[in-house]
Amino acid sequence: MVKKPITVLVQNIKEALDIIISLKLDEELKKYINDNNNNNPNVISEYEKLLQKEEADIREHISVEHQLKIQCEKFAEKLDLLEVERIMLMSQIVSINN
Repeated sequence: MVKKPITVLVQNIKEALDIIISLKLDEELKKYINDNNNNNPNVISEYEKLLQKEEADIREHISVEHQLKIQCEKFAEKLDLLEVERIMLMSQIVSINN
């Protein structure tokens, strides 16, 4: 019952990160194109460096997303165990009172 909202949260975070990375990449590419002449061979190497940096950032975001998903799943499991324990304790209390 708790897993669906966590999955939605993780998906929303992933989509937000994808949008931010895309916007950042577009912005930086436009800056490089405007700052440098297209005939300059250094533009290509600068673009490759930028692309490598963005790919590294994406890999880091994916890693963080994966860690977040694992942590959310652990919390959901703990919540489920606590709910079962609560139900057991409530039934013990009811049986004692009867």
